[in-house]
Amino acid sequence: MKHKIKIHCIAGLFVSLILMSCGGKEDEPVPVPGTTTLSLPVNNTACLQGTSASATTASVAFSWRSAANAASYQLVIKNLNTQATDTYTTKDTLYTTSLVINAPYSWTITATNVSGKTNSDSWKFYLSGAASSSYAPFAADLTSPASGTTIASNGVATVQVAFQWTGSDPDNDIATYSLYLDNTTATTQVIASQTSSTATQTLSSGKTYYWKVVTTDKVGNTSVSTINSFRIN
Repeated sequence: MKHKIKIHCIAGLFVSLILMSCGGKEDEPVPVPGTTTLSLPVNNTACLQGTSASATTASVAFSWRSAANAASYQLVIKNLNTQATDTYTTKDTLYTTSLVINAPYSWTITATNVSGKTNSDSWKFYLSGAASSSYAPFAADLTSPASGTTIASNGVATVQVAFQWTGSDPDNDIATYSLYLDNTTATTQVIASQTSSTATQTLSSGKTYYWKVVTTDKVGNTSVSTINSFRIN
């Protein structure tokens, strides 16, 4: 009798091992979404809506290509005049919303799923209520020094700092840039007019600096960038 019980237990263990081996692998993790490609509104262009003279808003359709493994998308739209940001979530690759006219905007798409998120490039457009012979340039994107950066002086009294930014314009007619730089509110003009989007300034150590760029097009339209700050230690 004892012998039979032992055989039964071994048989049960054998069956359990077979079931475990045939159970299959655990579910594979979902890959992080791929990067989507933006389609409309086209980058660095004027978006014409043909609204009536009394209209203050217009409907804008945003579209992009699907991203691999994406479960949903976040559309982020920023008014570049006010810096106000709106975020919309959708499972489609098309979203339409109403925006204030006669203002520049930027927009990005974030593809998301349970494993993470992936951001697209950032595109800009100018939402115009009617066609115009000239549009103001987009505010310059300040790239370096990035805001919040600390630059090491390595014990010297002054440091040469390289400034870089990117300009764009719906009419592609940027004429000049002006650089403003000081230790308070970036209201001191240190370069009045230049065509290059880079500049170098010799600055004192142990101070915090604030800088911005004003972009001017060929007919005199201007735009002002945000203000970046950095410190030299």
